Formats: sequence, C-alpha cells, structure tokens
Amino acid sequence: MAHQRVDGKDKRFALQFYGTQGFAALPILLYMIIAAIISIGIRYYGMESLIFASVIGLLAGFFLCRNKLEYWASCVRGLTQFGNANLIFIFIIIAVFGKVLVAGDIGGGLLWIGLNCGLQGGAFVVLVFVGCAVFATGSGAPFPALLALVPIFYPSGVMLGADPTVLVGAMISGVFFGDALSPSSQVIHVTINSQHDPGTGRPADLVEVMKARSPYLVAIALVSAVLFFLLGGAGAATVSPQELAGMADARGLLMFVPIALLLAVCVKTRNLLMGVSWAILAGVVLGLASGLMEPAALASFDFAKQQMHGVFMDGVTSSVNLVFASILLFGMIQIAVEGGILEKCCDFLMGLKMAKRPAGAEGIVALGTGVICCLLSGSELPTVIMFKDVVENIGQRSGISANRRSILLTAMATNIPAIVPVNSIFIMGSITLVAGLAGANPALPLVAPIPIFTCCFYPLMLAAVCFGWVVFGWGRKATACKPAIEKKDLVANNG
Repeated sequence: MAHQRVDGKDKRFALQFYGTQGFAALPILLYMIIAAIISIGIRYYGMESLIFASVIGLLAGFFLCRNKLEYWASCVRGLTQFGNANLIFIFIIIAVFGKVLVAGDIGGGLLWIGLNCGLQGGAFVVLVFVGCAVFATGSGAPFPALLALVPIFYPSGVMLGADPTVLVGAMISGVFFGDALSPSSQVIHVTINSQHDPGTGRPADLVEVMKARSPYLVAIALVSAVLFFLLGGAGAATVSPQELAGMADARGLLMFVPIALLLAVCVKTRNLLMGVSWAILAGVVLGLASGLMEPAALASFDFAKQQMHGVFMDGVTSSVNLVFASILLFGMIQIAVEGGILEKCCDFLMGLKMAKRPAGAEGIVALGTGVICCLLSGSELPTVIMFKDVVENIGQRSGISANRRSILLTAMATNIPAIVPVNSIFIMGSITLVAGLAGANPALPLVAPIPIFTCCFYPLMLAAVCFGWVVFGWGRKATACKPAIEKKDLVANNG
C-alpha cells in the first residue's frame, strides 16, 4: 500500500526534514565524525568530547527539521522511555556505591591480598579480570559495573606493577565476559524476549542460549586470562614495597561483603538498583563500624567554597558527564527513529536477496548490529533495543532460530563495535575515570584509547568467533528452523 505524501513529505514520520528524511541520521553521523576528530586528531580523550559532539549534532539536526518544536519533544521522549531512564539512575547509584567502596579502603584490602598471596603484575591483572567478571555476572550490567570497578582496581593494580593499559583492557574484558554469563543480564533478557520461533511463537530459551554459546565464551576467557598474565606485568610499581605494606589493610576486605550482597540480591531479584541500594547501606554500616570510614566521609561541607563533599555527593558528581552524554545519545536515537531513518534502513535490509538465506541473513544481522553499536558509542542495551525488531523479521523469514538470533545479537553488541576507540563509552568512560584518579594521585599514569582497544582481548577474540559463526556456519545446522514463508503468518506469530 502506498504511503500518503504531501508536498514531498512522508507523513508516516513524526519528524519531517528539509530536502530528505535522511537528515534524521545527521545528529548521530556528526556525533561520530566530531568525536573521531577530537579523539584521533586532537588527541583529547574523555566523555566531554562525546557531550560536545552530541550537542553539535543535535543542533545541526534541529535547523534542518521542519517541525522544530516536535524535534525537541522527540529528544525528551528518548529519555522518558523506561529502559533509558532506568540506565540513568543506575549510572548515578552505581557511582555512589563505588565511592562507598573506595572510602571503605577496598584498595587497601586488594593490596593486602596482592602482597600476601604474591599476586602482582600479570597475576594481579588476571585477578582483576576474574573479579570484574564475577561483579558483572551479579549486576547484569557491564558498563555500570565498569564504573564501579575502575576506581577500585586501577590504583591497586598500578601500585602492584600491572601494565596500566592491559589493566584497563582486563576490566573491560571482564565485565563483558561476566555479563555474557549472567542470568540477570539486561542485554540477554531483552534479546531473548524479543526473538520468537516462527512456528510456535515462543521466545528464545535462556538455558539453551547459554548452553550453546558458553563453551565458546569460556574458551575465549581462558585464552584472555593467559594473555593478561603474560602481558599484564609490564608496568613498573609506583611505590616501594615498604610503602605498599604501609598502605595495605586487611580490614578493607570487609568491603567485599557489600559486593557479595549486591550479587546475591541482583541474582535473586534481577534488579541492579535493588542490589546496589542494599549494598550501599551495608558498605556504610561496615565502614563506620570498623573505623574504615569517618562520619565526615559521608558528608562534609567546605563553607569557604560553598561546596559539599562525601561519598554521596562525590558519587553523584562523578557520574555527571556520563549522565549528560547518555541523555544526549538517547535523544539522537529517538530522532533517528521518529525521523524514519531506522525504518528506511530496515526496509532496505529486508529487500536484499541475501536476507532470504540463513547465511546471508546472519551476515546482515551481524553487520547491522555492529554498525548500530558503533553509531551508539558501544551502548550494548540501546543497540539491542533499537535493532531487535529487524533481527526478528530477518531471522523469521530466513529460518534462523530464535536462539541463534539471540546469540548473534548479543555477541555482536559486545565485541569490537562496543570498543571502537574513537567514541566507545567503555573506553572513553574508563579514560575519564582514570584521569580523575590521576588528578587526585599524580603517581597514577594516564591511558590512551587505541592501546586500550588492542588490550581488550576478550571482545577482540569474540569478534573472531562471530566471524566463524557467520562465515563458516558453526552451529547453524543444530539450530536451524523452518522460515516463515507467508507474511501473514509472520505477523500472527509476533502478535
């Protein structure tokens, strides 16, 4: 059926642009280009560059939009979606939790473990990789987990002789691996509930998906651990053994109790905010009772500068750049959706002949997910939310099972496209956190995005495995299903 057009404008879309609807993609494209110029050309690394690029992109789109009032309303609608707003609160609360752990001297506890167990250099990097994986398994959200863990592991690792760049790569790799194994992963649950079998209409099976991909993921993690061990000890300890011994404090290990509580609550409730809330309370109580925290660590006032500090305020302020960058990104995503650019891309992909065959359709799913993830700064959950319906339609028509679609979608959203060094929130977020730590402690070195990218061994190898899944068809026959031939059947099954 032809769509109604008036004065050359397609009335299907809430946002109308001068000249072509393709301008709905301009904010995100400018965002990528400007962020790349700042990162590669000027060599400025940090979330501020993403914020600046977002503002320029949004303003450019505004001046090319016909219905300008609706343009900003669209940006607001991007934030008001539950999943997006939920992420904003997670970023804020997890940052507070990280400050509680630091104030409770969890770093001193890690130093104590490293000195007394001989875990220094590469061995400590492996411990960091495993620790980040365990934390992300419980939290079910890789990026918030990274926000909490960088301030904990980075100073301790550098002091124990770990290579700073490999150390950050281990943390990013760990949160991805842990999330992939997590029964409470937000990405996995959104994915499996969005992919349905064309015959029965049932969604993908979580247990079957985990069983099918876990051997690959565990193998990648083991190889990654070996590389972290071999390459992670190239750093130079920044303080003497005597100073390290003076900074080590076994009482800091008490802060692992709140972490354990967070993991337990998250696994039981599948709600990260619930787990973090109880963990913050446990951390504050244990910190005060053990003497690791003074009451001033919770709230202190600088009357001369009219400033307030403490774990709560400092946690909130440390998340400001991330929150702003996320709000602007959600706005750009919504503009692309309401401007119709996503629908046009979907129509194009669905019209390709290769989309009718499993191998070709899997290639489209993989490449499409990767491109969307790159455009969205490696934000894995928004990528899945934005592209899941396309994957559903292509997969059902070409006979790709719901389980296999789920595997490909989550894997492609968490490998190389998630760590593109010019704009990845995982890499830029880590760099921003490290810069803040180095500002407070000049002995800590700064890190750069491209070297971090080369040290993210887990997502790099996962990309190679995805290539094998698509090009060589690993596991394709075992998960094959009948395609939905009739369009009406496809609609009925999704209804």
